[in-house]
Order: sequence, then C-alpha cells, then structure tokens
Amino acid sequence: EQVLAPAVVKDAFVRPHSATRANVREMPVQALDAVPATSRLQALKSVAGVQFVSAGSGMIRPVLRGLSGLRVATQFLGSRVESQAWGEGHGIFFPEQGVSRIEVIRGAEALQYGPDAYGGVINVVPTGPLSEPGRLTQVSFTGHSNTKGSQSSLMTQKRSPSRHHVLLMGVNRFGEYQLPDATTAAGSQLRQFFSQGRFGYLQNWGTWEGAYSSCYNTAGIVGYGGTQQSGDHMLTTGAHFRWGAWDWHPTLSYQLNHRKELAVVPPDSLTEDNEQAHTELDLSLRTTRYDVRAHRKGAQGWEWSLGSQGFTKTNQNDTALIDLDGAFIPDASIQGAGVFAKASKPAASVVPTASLRGDVHRVAWSARPGLHPDAGHLAAAGSRDYGMVSGALGATWQARERHRLGAHVMQGNRAPGLSELLAFGMHHDSFREERGDVDLKAETSRSVELQWVVNSTAEGTGWSGDVAVYGSRIANYMLLVPTGQTNGEGFPIQLHQARLARLAGADVNATWQAPRDLPWSAHVALSYVDAQDESGNTLPWTPPATGRFEVRRAWSGAGRSQGASSVVVEASRDAVLVHASTSWDWGERIRLNAQVINATNVTYIPTLSLLRNVGMAEPGRNVRVQVVYTL
Repeated sequence: EQVLAPAVVKDAFVRPHSATRANVREMPVQALDAVPATSRLQALKSVAGVQFVSAGSGMIRPVLRGLSGLRVATQFLGSRVESQAWGEGHGIFFPEQGVSRIEVIRGAEALQYGPDAYGGVINVVPTGPLSEPGRLTQVSFTGHSNTKGSQSSLMTQKRSPSRHHVLLMGVNRFGEYQLPDATTAAGSQLRQFFSQGRFGYLQNWGTWEGAYSSCYNTAGIVGYGGTQQSGDHMLTTGAHFRWGAWDWHPTLSYQLNHRKELAVVPPDSLTEDNEQAHTELDLSLRTTRYDVRAHRKGAQGWEWSLGSQGFTKTNQNDTALIDLDGAFIPDASIQGAGVFAKASKPAASVVPTASLRGDVHRVAWSARPGLHPDAGHLAAAGSRDYGMVSGALGATWQARERHRLGAHVMQGNRAPGLSELLAFGMHHDSFREERGDVDLKAETSRSVELQWVVNSTAEGTGWSGDVAVYGSRIANYMLLVPTGQTNGEGFPIQLHQARLARLAGADVNATWQAPRDLPWSAHVALSYVDAQDESGNTLPWTPPATGRFEVRRAWSGAGRSQGASSVVVEASRDAVLVHASTSWDWGERIRLNAQVINATNVTYIPTLSLLRNVGMAEPGRNVRVQVVYTL
C-alpha cells in the first residue's frame, strides 16, 4: 500500500472509504513510469482486467472487464471527465504529466461515482501539496524512437504552512508511427499542448482546493486522410471540512470538450479558410457538475456515507461551420440528479456493506427538419426521461491473518448517451455512418462478484495478490449493429440498438517477492471475459483472454543510485509481445526511465482497435527514454 504524505490525505474526499484492496488498486506515478508502455494511462494494462480501445495516437478509451464507454467513469480531482460523451471514437482526456497516482476502482464501490459506473472507475489524482513547506521544480523530457516523438513538461510546486499550488505545462509531438515493416501509418501524427494548475488552502476549519486543466490536440485520421482537433478544458474546486459529526466533501466543476473533424487538411494547414471549407463535424459539450458527500463514524463501529450528485450538459454545433440539419448529433441537453447512501462496519471480522441510490436523467434535443426521411423521428424537437434505482450488498471476511474473502451483488443503470439516441450522419474517424434510436431504454446491469485477497507476509516476501470471478446480466445493452448497407461515400451504415447481454469472467493479480537478501520478484496478471448477446454473438469490444508475466530485479549502485529492471511478456490471441524496462534514480535529483516496447517487432492488429476496420497494424518496436530532473 502507498503511504501518503500528511497533506495529501486531504484528497480523501475523492476516494471511497472502506474499499477492499481488490476493489481499489492504486498505482503511484513512479510505478506507472516503470511499466513498459507508451503512456501512463496505458501502463494500467499491467492490472488484470484493464484494456484500452485505440485508434492511432489520437484516441484511447478504457475497457474494464469487457465494459467501456459511458459504462466506465473517469475522475479527475473529484470531477468526472466527460470527453467520451459522443461515441466510440472519442476517448478520455487528462494530461499525463502532473499525475500523482491513478486508481482503478471496481465493484460496488464504483456506484458512489454514478449509477452508470458499474463497469468501473479510473480515478486520476493530480500532484498534490508537498509534504513539507518549500518549493520543488521538475523538468521532464521523453523521447520515442518509433514516432520520432517527444514529450516535454515543466512542473513547479510550492507549499507554505497554509497554502500550496502546483503549476505545469508541456508539449507532446508525435510523427506518424512506423509499422514493423518500416512503413508509416498515414494520418497517425499527434500534436498536443497542455497546461494545468492546482491550488489549496489548509485552514483550521478544513481545506479548500481546486484545479484547472487545459489541453489542445491535433491529430490525423488514420485511413481517411482528414484531421481531427479537440480542446478539453476543466475547472474543478472542492472543500473538506467537519460539521457536527459528519465530514463534508462538496465539489463543483465546469468542463468544455470541443471536437472537430476536417477533410483532407493536414495538421499544419488549419487556416480559417480551410476550416470554413473542410469542416465536417464540430461539437461542443459544456458540462456543469456538483457532488456533495458526507461521511461519519457512528456507534458500534458503523460508518455512514451520504451523497448527492447533479449535472447539466449542452451539446452545440458551430452553425458557422456546420449546417445544423446535417450535423452528426443535433443541439441537445442532458440534465441529471441523484442521491445515494452507504453503510458499512469495517471494524467487524465480517464487514457488511450496503448502498442504495436513485437517479433521474432527462435528454432533450432540437429539431432537424432537413434530414433524410429515414431520420423522421428527429424532424421535430423532443425529450426522454429516465428514472433509475441502483444499489449493492456485500461482505468481506478476514478468514485468516493473510486471507480475506469477499462477495457482493450490485445493480447499476445507464441512460442512453447522445450518439445512441440522436446520431445521424458520418463519423469519419470511426469509418462509418451512425443512426441513433430515440426510443432506447436505460440499461440495467445486475452483477455478482466473489473475491479472494492474499496479503504478503510481515516480511513482505512470498506470494500476495487477489482473484476475482464475476458475472453480469445487462438488459437493454446498447451497441452498434451493422445493417449490411453502405452510404454514398462507401462507408457501412450501423444502427444503435439494444440487446440482452451476459458477461462472465475472472481476474488474477499475483506477486511473488523473494526473501530480502534476494532482489528478485515476479508479477502475474491474468484476465478472461466472455461477453455475449442474447443470440450468443460476441459483444463488440470484448477483450481477448490475456496473460501478463513480469520478472523484476531491483538493484543499487554507487552512492545513492538505485533502480529496477524487468522483462515483460504479454500473451493473447492477438500477439505475444516482449517488453523490457529499467528505472534508475541517481541521487535525489535525476530519475531515468527507459523501455523497449514490442522488442521483437511483431506485426499485429488488436481486437480492441478501431483501426482493425481499415487493416492498420499497431506500431513496431519503440524505444522510450524519459529523464526527470528535480531542481
């Protein structure tokens, strides 16, 4: 378990209270950077059951135990990231520099973040205050051999007895990636600029903190020749204080996600005239969200949590660039509100937990009278209302000193998203025409999970880990269904429809640590999920069974230098990949991370790749070197 500096404990309002180790898995930034992966987010694949849908450098979307999209919540300092809102071709956003740790939250704990988070939660915790008063500045540079890419950032932190702040900015530039045969994937380039700030005040009554994050991306559309642009901006603020017997944690956030698709225009030629002539999609999602949580410890060891969440979203098209009648998704709005309560008794030998929440969502859209007759259901303005009841029951039992058993049942719900209800038009970066269904009902997921957690010995040696087996039945599961038809541009037409879905699977995370006089350890992550609809067809974006095997050796050198090196093998039906990694701390100021990704230069197309539609393989061998210097 990670030991947090005292001031960082003030982040507790964004974390669940009595979670088991199997439900909440923390990865501090040092561990993320040591994993052989092209980004900190993709380093989460070292956790069993975590995968990502990808489309070149411009998009990744998390898949947790076979569930993805709006079934998986992403949090940033207590605020939910909304950049997945428009469909499969839109992934999650957060600047990877300036991250303190990332948590993967699954099971019943996820319902505290929303009724639709039954797939799980990725909680991104940005860099917090220093443990002691003073200033710390870091400069980071990362180079990638495959894309000739670079990532550069500057971060400075300062803390006084009563306040703290963190400021950072950076630039990421990636060229078109190389395939194993040394050719390049046309349109896979990415340009990104980001900035981020975080502040906090520590007072006698509690703490108040907030964050600002902004990121601009320009990427090619692989296989199409166009360009996609996105701008993601977030403001969030929250407090932590005690009132009576309760600890209170209110948060408020505002978010703007702006996305464009342009035909044929290269990234460095986006003049105003080109935007006017070539823009084919222009969407702006503005979201205001509040979250109030309260927690108390009651009599006889019981703990209670109460909360309320609400949001309003508006989707708008830029009518100076796009004819509203021909827009991919019309102007629309979504409002929602929910309340939840949770009770647990963590001090008991058998720890019971129960949670209940209720939510209402309303979707309203503008008229689109100029559309094709097939879209007559969108010719007039309309709205849909969704009421949802969710909850969970569970218990954990400390069977022996090192062994803990757990079980829970859960019901979650998800109202349809904008694309599922209202899409009608081309989505070029997904290589298809989509048509929504305004009469879709809310999804209802009922699931059961069993867990076995083994803690390490007092000496930290031997085996530790966890095993989870689970099953879900999801009514009105929403997915895209091919029609077998193509449009005038030759792209397939697909319809958003609802089916009955069944999922079952298992995750295994295990670590073996040699005795203290031997610096060796081994790590295993195994995952399997079977996801089918009512006809026995495999659901889209179901990850293959995957095994990850790592052997690691810690080492120390002259002076204060120390580090670790590892070899990793990932195996699935998609490919068998070999990676290598080494991390080196040279004193207190310099940290070096180096990885070789896809060391054997295998050619493969993952199951979870949007580029499978155009037959585009993943990048070949990549050498990634990162240097972090602390002033």
